[in-house]
Amino acid sequence: MCFCISVALRLYDPIRRRVLCRSLIVVGDWGRMGRSDKALRAIPGWFYPSDIALFRFALTESGVQVGRGDLAEVGTYLGKSAVLIGEYLHPGEVFTVIDLFGDVSGALANDTENAQQYPALTEQRFRENYKKAHDHLPVIVKGPSEILPDHAAADAHRFIHIDGSHLYEHVATDVMTAQKLLAPQGIAVFDDYRSVHTPGVAAAVWQAVEHGMHVIAVSPMKMYATWGDPRPWRKSLTSWLPGSGLDYEEQSVLGEALFRVSPKPSVLLRALVAYQKRRK
Repeated sequence: MCFCISVALRLYDPIRRRVLCRSLIVVGDWGRMGRSDKALRAIPGWFYPSDIALFRFALTESGVQVGRGDLAEVGTYLGKSAVLIGEYLHPGEVFTVIDLFGDVSGALANDTENAQQYPALTEQRFRENYKKAHDHLPVIVKGPSEILPDHAAADAHRFIHIDGSHLYEHVATDVMTAQKLLAPQGIAVFDDYRSVHTPGVAAAVWQAVEHGMHVIAVSPMKMYATWGDPRPWRKSLTSWLPGSGLDYEEQSVLGEALFRVSPKPSVLLRALVAYQKRRK
């Protein structure tokens, strides 16, 4: 029995991912059936169900917190998260994406990572994937992320997703760009804030916390934060999370409350954990 528990625990993550992906449309408020949902599932990329749910929450709630506001994404890969963001674009708003799309950045470490991890990335593939879900393309900027302020309005964005370079110097610049572009109650999402291969991201985002950024939630992959008043965001999360289908816990970090959010353990895993506790 102990051997079975050990094997089941090791298999848990891939099993959970498959189950959650199949149930993505029916759990909580995750599903808008149609072209964008089909495209989202078909496009390759690293975008997990817990973050899909949190994106939907943040994109909806930012319309309440900010009102009309623009959207932006730094580092779009093949368009998986962009397709979802585009669902929430309202009339009069602008959605801007920026990526190197295979061009060199001039930084050897960054270019090496891009060549190894994103060899299939081209602007044409992004356009094709996005058009499968939406009739109109976003504003597409090809180049390094530091030029984004030249193409997007300051103090006008309600949602920004940062998923570009993992090098500290670049991420620190992206953090400053997000702060410049966001409206006062807008929300920024930072990818790979805790991965072992991205210490530069962790350093840049936690440094921003020391300089006035407020973290409202973290998932296994992404950090959700604002430079505005975090209390309305936390209040909305407190109301939304119980019905979201996600596991969550409130913690205090650097004197401020935030929510740790993750996929809810499967029935099998909960039973195995309970069995282990009884055996002790």
